[in-house]
Amino acid sequence: MADETRDQRTTDVQSGDALQLPENEQPQTSAKENRPFLGFVGSYKHGVDGKGRMIIPAGFRDALGDMFAVCPTPDFKAVAIYTIDGWIKRREELEELVKLDARAQVFLDQFSKYSFVECETDAQGRVLLPQKIRSWRLKNVKEVDINGATSHIRILPADVSEEQDKKFDEMFDDPLAFIAQIQRGSN
Repeated sequence: MADETRDQRTTDVQSGDALQLPENEQPQTSAKENRPFLGFVGSYKHGVDGKGRMIIPAGFRDALGDMFAVCPTPDFKAVAIYTIDGWIKRREELEELVKLDARAQVFLDQFSKYSFVECETDAQGRVLLPQKIRSWRLKNVKEVDINGATSHIRILPADVSEEQDKKFDEMFDDPLAFIAQIQRGSN
């Protein structure tokens, strides 16, 4: 009976009209689809295989979409993965810098040189890190730290990441005091 009713609704629709299903027959969306993007956050260690492939953590894959860009981080010291929109925004920021000071052209050139757009993961969730940027910033490391940097994913050798953590602890033995100092404007 329900199939007959559905078939009748389908045949009654004039060409060009949209078929509206009753509320109880609407496609269901998952809570995951309705979740806002919270930025790239978290830190993971993964290996890089002999071909230069690395697993992108599942939570990052969802936010990246089907295609993304591999390029330098804003400080040019590590490898970044941006959504295509994020990569375009970063490139536009560098283009604006060049308008303010022509010497910034070197940053835009270096960014463009090491940018690889339209990258994607394979069926196992791995990305092939382009050899050019891999040899420039990751050398021949076998283990990398993949961390969220809010607007992008940052990839650096695991030992470099550990050293940065140690430096952070040394520089900020009391992070809350430092934050309070900044808030008071007395840094």
